[in-house]
This record gives sequence, C-alpha cells and structure tokens, in this order.
Amino acid sequence: MQKPPDHAYPTHWEADVVLRDGGTARIRPITPDDAERLVSFYEQVSDESKYYRFFAPYPRLSDRDVHRFTHHDYVDRVGLAALVGGEFIATVRYDRINDQGLPAKNPEDDQAEVAFLVQDAHQGRGVASALLEHIAAVARERGIRRFAAEVLPANSKMIKVFTDAGYTHKRTFEDGVVRLEFDLEPTEQSMAVMRGREQRAEARSVQRLLAPGSVAVIGAGRAPGGVGRTALRSLLDSGFTGRVHAVNHAFPEGVQRLHPEDVPAVRALREIPDPVDLAVIAVPADHVPDV
Repeated sequence: MQKPPDHAYPTHWEADVVLRDGGTARIRPITPDDAERLVSFYEQVSDESKYYRFFAPYPRLSDRDVHRFTHHDYVDRVGLAALVGGEFIATVRYDRINDQGLPAKNPEDDQAEVAFLVQDAHQGRGVASALLEHIAAVARERGIRRFAAEVLPANSKMIKVFTDAGYTHKRTFEDGVVRLEFDLEPTEQSMAVMRGREQRAEARSVQRLLAPGSVAVIGAGRAPGGVGRTALRSLLDSGFTGRVHAVNHAFPEGVQRLHPEDVPAVRALREIPDPVDLAVIAVPADHVPDV
C-alpha cells in the first residue's frame, strides 16, 4: 500500500483499541474540524489535570490555542485523540524539537516533546498507554527516534505511564520538574508490555459476555412456551445470581422489519437504570434490529 504524502491526512493512523477495562476507543489524528470537539473535551477536564498539563492555571483554551491544537502538519507536529461515542476522551501531541529544546527547523532533528491530557472520568482505563504506543509508532514513521516529556512530580499517574512503557529512558529532576527522555526503538520489554496490555484488555472485553453481572431478556412473554419466557426461566433456574431484567413490549402490528428507535423493547432496554452486561433478544431473526 502506498503511503499518503507528507501533510496529507494519514488515514492509516486510525485504529480501534481495547482499553484496560474492556471498553473500546477510536484513535485518530486531530483535524481542524475538531475545534468544537476539543473545546468540549477541555471543559470536562478538572482544574488539577489542566494544571498538570500546562504547569499553571489554565481554565479555558483561547482561540489561538484551539487553532494550534487542531492544525498539524502530520510530520513535525502531530496530535492524536482517543474518542468514545464520537467525543474526545484524551489527546496526545508531539512537537519536533532540536537539541536545545526549541522548535526544530532541521528535518534531521530526531527528537520530539510529547504531552498528554486525559479526561478525569477516563483516567485509569489505559487510554494514555494506548495513545503512547500509537504516537510512538507515528513518530518513528516520521523519523523521530526519541521523546522528551516534562512532568510535575505530583503527576505520578503520567510518570508511571512513561516509565512502565518499557522503553529505554533517562530521568532527571530540575527546577521542580521531572524530565523524561526515552528512545522509541522497541525493546523486548516494551513489546512485552504492549502484548500484555492487549491481552488483559481483550480478556476484559469478553468478561462481561462470559460472566455477566446482569442480563436483560428482550421479548420475555407472559405466556408459557415462548422463546423469551423459556430463556428467562432457564436463566433463573441455572442459579444465576446477577440482576435479571425481563423486557416485555409488544411489536407494532403489520411491521416486517424494525429499526432500533421503533422497537419499544429496545427503548425499554436503554431505560433500564443499571448497566446491562448481556442482552438476550428473543425475537425472530428477521426482526432483530441493529442496536
């Protein structure tokens, strides 16, 4: 496959990833069309996380900030975002720098400064680790061999993300800031860390299916002998100790094919206050909607 030219949107950087808790996220390059999405994301980040990112109170992004963080050349400046439900939950960016730590003007400079910001509600899910793997691969493709990151000592979560990644790194402390420098060449340890993260995430992703804590049976009819009622009774008789939701709504008469929003049972499922790990849809196959 032929790579797109430099500065063109790099579609091949897009990827779906499984997070530490089994959830999924979409990773892709940030574009100028993401301005509103970036502002909304930033508004949901705590003041503490903003302080850790910028080393100063930074309550909101200026128009200049928004432009800078959404316009990249995909070579010397790259920004990636992790999205869930079409909304940003985390961002990472790198800027190529020279030996003095200033913006690089020579394409031979092979070091970049990297920085993350993760929405507080999604911290601890392995989002930053997944983004680090992807931004490192992007950087290597663009000829960058080393990352540098400055982190406040109190930001132990981010320090752990960098040090646990398995890359060969150097750590110094100066002027109240921890500076981490690490080579991006994969090592046996970094590869093992990546494989381990993927295996644990994939195991979590199927855990709710294989060992659900709650089950909803859609189409659990009142009359004995029906598929839904039989499935519900079998579930209860099996000794399942989790929460069980029996969803019983009639289908509209004369409808052969149903869309999700037209199905009362699907709407009822979405209205269940507790998270549902597994839904059993006991309706004819040609009536099953995409939900």
